[in-house]
Amino acid sequence: MHLEDIMILEGKRILFIGPHPDDVELGCGATIAKLTDGYGSSEIYYVVISPALEDPRNKNIINELYSAASVLGIKKENIVIMNYPRRILHEFRQDIRYSLIELIKDLSPDIIFTTTPDDLHQDHSVIGEEVLRLFRRYSVIGYEVIRSSLYFIPNMYVKLSKQHIDKKVKALMEYKSQLNRYYFKPSVIEALARMRGSQVEAEYAEAFKVLRLVEG
Repeated sequence: MHLEDIMILEGKRILFIGPHPDDVELGCGATIAKLTDGYGSSEIYYVVISPALEDPRNKNIINELYSAASVLGIKKENIVIMNYPRRILHEFRQDIRYSLIELIKDLSPDIIFTTTPDDLHQDHSVIGEEVLRLFRRYSVIGYEVIRSSLYFIPNMYVKLSKQHIDKKVKALMEYKSQLNRYYFKPSVIEALARMRGSQVEAEYAEAFKVLRLVEG
């Protein structure tokens, strides 16, 4: 599937769910840049489940998240930050369910982007499972997180321009506390976008897995 072909995001209310700060930017940053650049007149919302504040390195990560989101054109008032502990989200499934149910009730999104149930990171798989389980009347699209989406087989691609990739990189560079991670290198980010683009005869793309598509 190509976004240009099916236009499933046009004029929709879209919720991006990140288990942690930077997951959404890594998986969907350029797509969000495209959406906020006037494509489709969509409303963008962003929720983070665990800011991982128990790690001293992350003392400024909420401000970093706001800065990254601003680069991508996400309004601060459309961001929700929960405070569940990192790496043990499976111990808080019930509480997370209640939090997500209330959030979805308030926002009533048309489409939800989340991590996939088969992601290697335990927090990512928990959130992917819970979103898919809880919200059966919503379209759910899984995004690729470069460091842990080992079994990721996409069936949807968003074609992108260099401008969108540059904005994704710029947003990720706002995470000053994470810049030592190898997958934050601009060359790695661009290489993945070029590889996914080559699969659909485009210069750049981000790839997704449609977990559930509900129309009408």
